[in-house]
Amino acid sequence: MISEECDLDRFIDAIKDLTYHEVLTSILKEGYATDDLLVHKKRDGAPEEEIERASEYNKALRDFVFLLQAGQRPDLVSDVESKNYNKFRRVAKSLVERGELLPAILNYFDD
Repeated sequence: MISEECDLDRFIDAIKDLTYHEVLTSILKEGYATDDLLVHKKRDGAPEEEIERASEYNKALRDFVFLLQAGQRPDLVSDVESKNYNKFRRVAKSLVERGELLPAILNYFDD
């Protein structure tokens, strides 16, 4: 797991210069690790704020994977979800600059 603390900014910094395949693989692996982390936190009775932070982190990962795989903006129902999703714009922009994604993908982010 790249970010044991479920720090989205730290994770994005770690993947922002990777290739499309590496980005997708890293996000999927991180998501699976976060799923396991959530199970353990719930089982071990972790504080609710830790569980919530891990859940928000996991949702942000899933939202960006949805964009990469489906080519559509995911449904974002809260300000936190929207804020976290838009942090991935840096990754998408890097992929566009290297020609691995079409520039239209940037239209799925808020400016």
